[in-house]
Amino acid sequence: MTTAADLPAIYADARQARVTRKQQRYGRPLVRLWDGDWNLRGICGAEIDADFRWVLNQSGTGVLVLPYDYYLAAWAVDINGRATQNVHITVDKDGARWDGRLEKAVIKTDERGVTTVELLFMHSYQELKHIYCWSNPFLPAAVQFPREFMLAGPSVWVLKTALHLNLLRLESALSAPLPDDPIDAGQWGGLDQSNWAVVVKPGEFDSDTSMWTIFGSRFRNFHEAASGALESAQLAVITRRWLRGDPPPWPGADLRHGCLVVDIVDKSGFWTGTSTGGDVWDGLQHTVQVLDNTLLDYSPDVLPDQNAPALYKNPGWMGTLPSNPWVVYRQNDHTGIQTSQFVINPSSATQILTGGHSMPGVNEAISSAIQFIGMVTAGALGEVPYVGPILAGVANGTTAVVNTIATALLSDTLLAWMQFSSPQREANSGWSHYYEHFENSADRAYTLGSLLTLGEGLWKTRRHFTHKFTVANGEPYLIGDQGQGHFFLGDRVGSTVKGMPAGSVYVDQVTELELAWSRTAAPAWQITVGSDRDHDMPFAKSMRVVADIVDDIHSLAVQM
Repeated sequence: MTTAADLPAIYADARQARVTRKQQRYGRPLVRLWDGDWNLRGICGAEIDADFRWVLNQSGTGVLVLPYDYYLAAWAVDINGRATQNVHITVDKDGARWDGRLEKAVIKTDERGVTTVELLFMHSYQELKHIYCWSNPFLPAAVQFPREFMLAGPSVWVLKTALHLNLLRLESALSAPLPDDPIDAGQWGGLDQSNWAVVVKPGEFDSDTSMWTIFGSRFRNFHEAASGALESAQLAVITRRWLRGDPPPWPGADLRHGCLVVDIVDKSGFWTGTSTGGDVWDGLQHTVQVLDNTLLDYSPDVLPDQNAPALYKNPGWMGTLPSNPWVVYRQNDHTGIQTSQFVINPSSATQILTGGHSMPGVNEAISSAIQFIGMVTAGALGEVPYVGPILAGVANGTTAVVNTIATALLSDTLLAWMQFSSPQREANSGWSHYYEHFENSADRAYTLGSLLTLGEGLWKTRRHFTHKFTVANGEPYLIGDQGQGHFFLGDRVGSTVKGMPAGSVYVDQVTELELAWSRTAAPAWQITVGSDRDHDMPFAKSMRVVADIVDDIHSLAVQM
């Protein structure tokens, strides 16, 4: 039991912790450059500017500006003089690691004659856009049956299993029998991953409490195929390079230096119980999202207040739990919020449409019926005396033409479109509202894939907010990972908003983090809370439309 005699020691420990955390906040990030085989080429200490972004379930960018005569800059631009072409980078700060690969190097000279080298990197998440989920990863490309890979189960397990199976294909490790649970390390037996470039952190089906989903892919890259399930379940993909000297990512892991470890975690608690709001007087409201009887729309269900988790009571422990988020920034004159922007989006259309192709079997039935009618007609004409054989011959000669025209006119006309109306959204919106939203999809109507598409349309048109603000690190919360900060990318944090009802707290995921510093400015964090995907500039939206068109053309070419 603590007594009064212990207070001086406790006070001294607190002062030392304060000094340590201040040094941590203002400490320089550790910037290292590596070659294509992850051999260290040098520790960078001469950068003019630096800016690195973590983006939830997307590839962030990193920019490093160096003097042109700095030895690492000269090495990075000398693509012909290097033994390996690729250049990698790791940036370590506050327990977080940004790692990526060089996308391009630009040598610039300004009007004053100052020459710099600007290195643009893409985050290692970009690797997942270059791993395709085959229809059948166990067969060669020439023989792909069935047409589409499908897997149902808890979202985390399904996504990690799909990625792991295709990594087995890429690493030529499919010769051994597949265990009942492919991502359960206890069932791997003699699986050797010591030379793999990318690995999936193991898990277990039985312990996965994430929202259930149906994963489908026909030669789509993992990022595209998984994006819907990740967004709907509010999951976070964690990618981190393992470097020699780091703790093993799981007990018994045997990995090569520089291996990318991929994990998918539920840091939001959106479907298992968390907070989406509340106020400063009664505290945050504990809710869980519940699907209605259509299994497409959902609404929050209020749960009883929870006691503070025991982990929060441990002295020195840092972090936040998805089931009980506690970090709340208050916007006033004595706050860590320096600049802020709050965007409110009411829900949009009340009815979702999708489709374009008839459900399996319909077009085939129409074609068979047309052919049957043609055959019956030709047979009937053939029984007419004298002129019957002539008319039958004409009918038989034109059957193919008639069948082609009729099939073209009637194909994809029956059971080709689907709709779903949300009564709850209609009641909440008022009698004057947008009617319909069409969600593009390559899937046929009245299939499992089309149901998922309807759910994605409801998600995109939902009511949501975005709160982007710049904070001073350590006032009062520390931003960091691996137990060196109170929260990081994907965690839920709350904030009050000047101009909204007094005391209201809004809680959502941290979707973007930016770490920037220069020779004249200390490292500073900027965080984005909530999804700002629907608040892009018109140019960015246009580019996304172009990208969607390209994806549709790619899907069409694959299916033909």
